[in-house]
Amino acid sequence: MQSLEGVLPIVPTPFNVSGAPDHESLRRVAGHAVRAGSVALVYPGVASEDLYLTAEESSACLDVVIDAVAGRRPVIAGVNAADPEDMVSLARRVAGQGAEGIMAMAVPAMRDDLSGWFARIEEAAGGRPIILQNLFAPRGADLSADEMIALSRAIPAIRYVKEEGIPSGPKVSELAKACGPDLDAVIGGGGARYLIEELDRGAVATMPAIELLDLHVALMAAYKAGRRSEALSLYERSLPLLLIQAPYRMRLTKLILKHRGLIETDLVREPLPEMDDVLQRLVLELYERATAEETVVA
Repeated sequence: MQSLEGVLPIVPTPFNVSGAPDHESLRRVAGHAVRAGSVALVYPGVASEDLYLTAEESSACLDVVIDAVAGRRPVIAGVNAADPEDMVSLARRVAGQGAEGIMAMAVPAMRDDLSGWFARIEEAAGGRPIILQNLFAPRGADLSADEMIALSRAIPAIRYVKEEGIPSGPKVSELAKACGPDLDAVIGGGGARYLIEELDRGAVATMPAIELLDLHVALMAAYKAGRRSEALSLYERSLPLLLIQAPYRMRLTKLILKHRGLIETDLVREPLPEMDDVLQRLVLELYERATAEETVVA
């Protein structure tokens, strides 16, 4: 798999009016991710409502994403579950489906034997590169930087860490300093709400939800080229939306994707606060301002 440097969006799971996964909308979103300049696609992830999909739905949707991408970008499959045994099984399944890498969260049930569980995931995935996802409790194990560095040394397949702690900055700095033979790079998380700080501390990639993909690709290109003022301007334009996204999450993502004609409905399964008409209008107004053509320059 190619080096991961840039934007790796998490592809959401669109649903049709009956509430089932909408494969045609999913195909359009995956195609958009390729055209907009992502370096890889991630499916499923937390922003895909992964815990609210059946095994059959998740498997079928991953097939759709892999088929839609058609080898143009790597597809990284999330294998997160509360039970580590399920994560081992998922790693074996997604490897068989053709995912080029996997993302595995350290979960609380692994705490007694982190390296043992990740060794089993590594074997099940056939040695494919692993992105270690570190999230705070209760869903994640909230590993320290030292624990993640030790784990990357013990498990050769762990090549990246996606750090999602709040605050993420100090851990990103420690992890970036440890990059070398045992760890390739650090990926920012937290929906890109802390992206500039993460980049300043040594992260080389970000893995946000997909509604601001064009803006995030432009921001990363500007930052990498040394155009800091431009990168900061784009970051500032993203923040009002990301502030609203924090509690509403996939509702905001899907509202914008529906507004763009990429998905048919903005239905979500995860229990989240509802967005009323007033807030929806504000979100779309902020989105249009943030992504005006003269603003987003790749």
